[in-house]
Amino acid sequence: MNIPQQTDDGLLNQPVRSLQYMLNQIAIHHSNLTRLTVDGIFGERTLEAVMLFQREFDLPVTGVVDNETWNTITRIYEETQFFFGPPPMLRVLPNGSFSAAQGAQCPPILIVQAMFTSLSKVVDNFSICSSSGINEGETCENIRKVQRLSGLPVTGNLDRSTWAFLTQLYHALVTRS
Repeated sequence: MNIPQQTDDGLLNQPVRSLQYMLNQIAIHHSNLTRLTVDGIFGERTLEAVMLFQREFDLPVTGVVDNETWNTITRIYEETQFFFGPPPMLRVLPNGSFSAAQGAQCPPILIVQAMFTSLSKVVDNFSICSSSGINEGETCENIRKVQRLSGLPVTGNLDRSTWAFLTQLYHALVTRS
């Protein structure tokens, strides 16, 4: 990779920003590496970060971001994001206007019951649900609690809006704790 040249309008090529961003994210989980400001300028700090990365991952320490270094940075970044990055959004509801009314049995209710079990360990608002896949009892009551918390109509039915709030709540309280 060539070091980008500054253009007439003062902007730099995007690859340096990408490089800095990836190195910065990797450094969060590798204490021997340097954190960077993502500014798009391949300066002393970026050069040092590249060299530290190369040393840490057994590459020739040149400070040059050649194909081998770039590919290794990309691979380590992707691995880091897989293990430490935010989880992808869970899309399990069928397309269209889905709703699982009280008494309904369906696979998404099993997932909701597992989420409520995990949430019950970190907050007092939710009860542990049986893993029946049926929207009844504690499951239905927990869905109502989610709807109250989110300002949605309190129906006890699992719908897209309730699912969206529940997954955000789960992500904030369970996966980040």
